[in-house]
Amino acid sequence: MARQVLFALLMALSLCATTALAEQPTLSGRWSATAMRIQWNIGDWGKACGPKPGGGGAPGGTVTVQQAGSELTITGAGPTYSTTHCWEQFPGLLRRSHSGGQRGWHNVCKTAANDPRQATVITTISATSNAISFDETGQYQFVIERQNCTASVRRTRSFRLIQRQGEPPPQPAASAPPPEPKASAAPEKPTPTPKRCSETGPPARLEVRPSRKLMRPGEEFTFRARVLDEKGCALSLAPTWKIDNKDAPAKLTGAGRIHVAGDAPETEIPLSAVVAGRAAHVTVEVASSKRYDALLGSGAFDESGESGNAAVAVIASGSIGSRSVVARDAARAQKRRFIAILGGAALLLGIVGLLLVRRSRRQHAAANATESDAATSAESGTGAAGPRRRGMICPTCREEYPADAGFCAMDGNRLIPVEEGVDPRGPTGGVCPVCGQGFDPGVQTCPTHDEELVPAAVYMADREQGPMPTQQICPVCGTRYPGDSQFCGADGAALVPVN
Repeated sequence: MARQVLFALLMALSLCATTALAEQPTLSGRWSATAMRIQWNIGDWGKACGPKPGGGGAPGGTVTVQQAGSELTITGAGPTYSTTHCWEQFPGLLRRSHSGGQRGWHNVCKTAANDPRQATVITTISATSNAISFDETGQYQFVIERQNCTASVRRTRSFRLIQRQGEPPPQPAASAPPPEPKASAAPEKPTPTPKRCSETGPPARLEVRPSRKLMRPGEEFTFRARVLDEKGCALSLAPTWKIDNKDAPAKLTGAGRIHVAGDAPETEIPLSAVVAGRAAHVTVEVASSKRYDALLGSGAFDESGESGNAAVAVIASGSIGSRSVVARDAARAQKRRFIAILGGAALLLGIVGLLLVRRSRRQHAAANATESDAATSAESGTGAAGPRRRGMICPTCREEYPADAGFCAMDGNRLIPVEEGVDPRGPTGGVCPVCGQGFDPGVQTCPTHDEELVPAAVYMADREQGPMPTQQICPVCGTRYPGDSQFCGADGAALVPVN
């Protein structure tokens, strides 16, 4: 009886949500698309890895959007794209999960676990009646001749409605008559300072643009830095600049102004802008004239050789790794009823899922015990002849795991095999202080939250200071873990506390 009541309630909520969605106008029609902005971040990349990745975008222009059910197809200004898959497409990359609706879509694409080219691509599309936003992040890790080849990318793009299907074209605005000449032009008044910035607060954020600059030998460039308070008001503070590599073929000639030596080879020069003990890191990439033109054409830089994003350092926050506040779209305020309906449905489905997990935990425990016995037999040398592995290791924190593990339980990064006779020690990666996700050595910023990564040891030390649950559970497979774990070692899902 209880199951019948729960099923009827879920059907009613689903019907209400469908009715609310049906009231929304179609997204089919002609749209104006911006050029796709691409931001590459290269980590470890040795000679065996080949050319560094770049490009992979699309130009701006007019596109046609066709809505079929709850999915969109976008044609024009680049390759034809559907919300049913990721933008990034290469052999071996398959869609692992998809969720979609009338106004939001989410795709996760990954390579197979045994593929030496490990890649994870996450595509998110959100829409209102007159605007569509596209955001895709990718993480790539290849192992070639025992060299780690790591890189990450972020692709962003936006669309604006020109004419909705079934509606008349917009009327051109009538041209205004030329203004009559004035007898005497009054002097222009200076723009008044906004009232909210009449009183500034302590420094809270340091921004430096660009985060990456392409330069030729002998050139000089000045980075643009500004210090803001919590309200976003600019302060008169100036950061202290330094070149992190003392042997770099360059020198600072002013505040943020760097001069590259005329005989400098192709290299990368790291710089830091420091305010109140917090640093924003930028990079100068020195390239020959021939390679300079090739890099400009890759799409990672604009016509002046600057990347589109800024290097950011949070100076004052409630705690290290505090989550950034996301501004809400004004249009969402008109759909609170619809969001409440979906929230209630999600809560009920979550309760049902938790009951199913508790019911099947004994079956999962038995399966895990069987897999553990099989792994023990493999480690004891009872398998087929071939190179023996010591197990798996996390490239972020260097924690070692059995050979059947796939993800680090501390930071969720994908594990890599450690062959016998190879020293597992090496440089550690960084952890995002917002989501706790670990990344490979060389990655400096979380592609999802744009937050500067912190060393794995620092993140774990800060986390151990707070209270921890006694036990956690994977919402996907139901496996239980001790309270100091954050991610499932079997599928990489984030763990949730057990009540």
